[in-house]
Amino acid sequence: MGASLPLDTPNDLPRFERLLIQLSARFISLQPAEVDAAIDAAVKSIVDTLDIDRCTLLRLYPDKASFTRVNTWTRGSYPPAILWERVTAYPWSTSMLNRGQAVVFRATDELPPEAAEDKATFDRSEAKSMVAMPLVVAGEVFGALNFLSMGAHRTWPDELLARLRLVAEIFGNAIARKHAQQELEQMLAFEQMLADITASLVSLPSGEVDRAIDAGLQRTARFLGMERATLWRFDADRKGMSPTHFWITEGPSMPTTASRHTLPWVVQQLGRGEAVQVHRLDDLPPEADTDLATLRALNAVSMLAVPMRIAGVVVGAFSLATLHAGREWSGAFVPRVRLLGEVFATALSRKEAERRVSEAQAEAAQHRERLAHLVRLHTVGEMSAGIAHEVNQPLVAIENYALAARRHASAIGHPELARVSGLLDKIVAQSSRAGEVMRKMRSMVRRHEFEMTRLGVGQTVKESLRFAEMEGHLHDVAIRLQLADGLPDVIGDDIQIQQVMVNLIRNASDAMANLPDTAEKRLIIDVGTADDLRHIQVRVADSGPGFAKGDIDRIFEPFVSTKAAGLGVGLSICRTIVEAHGGHLSARSGDEGGAVFEFTLPCIDEAG
Repeated sequence: MGASLPLDTPNDLPRFERLLIQLSARFISLQPAEVDAAIDAAVKSIVDTLDIDRCTLLRLYPDKASFTRVNTWTRGSYPPAILWERVTAYPWSTSMLNRGQAVVFRATDELPPEAAEDKATFDRSEAKSMVAMPLVVAGEVFGALNFLSMGAHRTWPDELLARLRLVAEIFGNAIARKHAQQELEQMLAFEQMLADITASLVSLPSGEVDRAIDAGLQRTARFLGMERATLWRFDADRKGMSPTHFWITEGPSMPTTASRHTLPWVVQQLGRGEAVQVHRLDDLPPEADTDLATLRALNAVSMLAVPMRIAGVVVGAFSLATLHAGREWSGAFVPRVRLLGEVFATALSRKEAERRVSEAQAEAAQHRERLAHLVRLHTVGEMSAGIAHEVNQPLVAIENYALAARRHASAIGHPELARVSGLLDKIVAQSSRAGEVMRKMRSMVRRHEFEMTRLGVGQTVKESLRFAEMEGHLHDVAIRLQLADGLPDVIGDDIQIQQVMVNLIRNASDAMANLPDTAEKRLIIDVGTADDLRHIQVRVADSGPGFAKGDIDRIFEPFVSTKAAGLGVGLSICRTIVEAHGGHLSARSGDEGGAVFEFTLPCIDEAG
């Protein structure tokens, strides 16, 4: 064991007291920015005055279980202490200092048995004697001041310990004033920034909110010395979050989600409305192992994440992270960050509300236009019925005049009039055909009461084709009817079934209208018995472009149309008509492309 060098009280104490007087006078008038430099100079003076080997000022970590060195001076050839290194190997000494008690030993053998880990560490570092004084402000321990002899054992008289405790008080008060002043200045500046960001978001149009939030995140991160700032939105199932806005200076980009697979503990804490404060990643609890791996992959060193609430409900989170150095989060700082996060959340909520209102207004305008179009169509239908009636009158007259002319020609019996009689027969036939078309058109467009009768679907489909053939010819569509023999009848409304067929055929013709001239335009109508033999099945298949992705799921919804000028009511009405007849209307993509519409109608139960 090395020699013991007791302090020469008569000579050294007066010299040390003079140093104390100088320190007291110096530290009373220090500005916050001068404190660190003054402490550096003071610890060197203390080492020289007391003839010891090292003096170190340490700050207590938020976990209260470790320290970090913030100021130190080492004399002679001994290796200097590493600043900002986390000190964890002295659990007994740390617990003593946390209770406000000094740790004093002339030799490590004086340490109690429960300090075995501390003793082993002191012996490895060649520490012979030490005094560690707690730094206390307002009853709270926030650090320690160590006096260490490494070359020889030292005794520490009570008079000296009293003065070392006074040095710790001087340093503690100076650091507390510095931190209080810095925190006050930072809080005032932060509140000014908060007011500026809030004012910038209050009256912005919704289209400019995202840009303003991005600017606010950048300003906040730079003000606080952060490398990342992110806004998160909780998913619908509240098991994960997705980033909506972020600002990054460097390093890997943010994850696309935060979920139970990447940050489960963080998501759980935020979902409960609790802030997550991580000075260093090692501070995370054992249950956050998955979160620790994710944050390390993102090069994060420290993090603060606060929940964002709207009307008392947690809707997301605001997170800040550093990539290079740890960061402590004071009790006064966290609520202000939470308030800033809720300012962002409110702006996003207002933007979302304005978007929904705008969409609702646009949708209402579309509905009004569609309803107006329906009214116009109804008016045109009523007019068409009147026109059909009016046109039918001259057609009947033409037919009657032709019949009368033919009778006169036959009565005369002149050979040349035989050819005239043939032409008159053609006039009669075409007039009858035109009259029949007008009567059918009138029946299709006039107000129709639902009338269920026994009918043959094949005949109904044939009559429907007479209305659709003209549009098929217009688009060069080849229409082919495949009608099975011996089909049973159904009970239904002939006019309404024709409306379904006409609508499906017109839709198919429209779909093929824009195909290239070289493309085949084919429409096949297949009428037969369904697989269950209890229904008639009608299939309308075209060779058009088919359905776009997602269209099949929505084409039967009211006011949803795949055509630029479509109302989106035709297929919805068709499905309603078919279902009113006890059948079902569906759509699918064809095996060789194109679209296929199928509907069924129940057959008459002859046995019943």
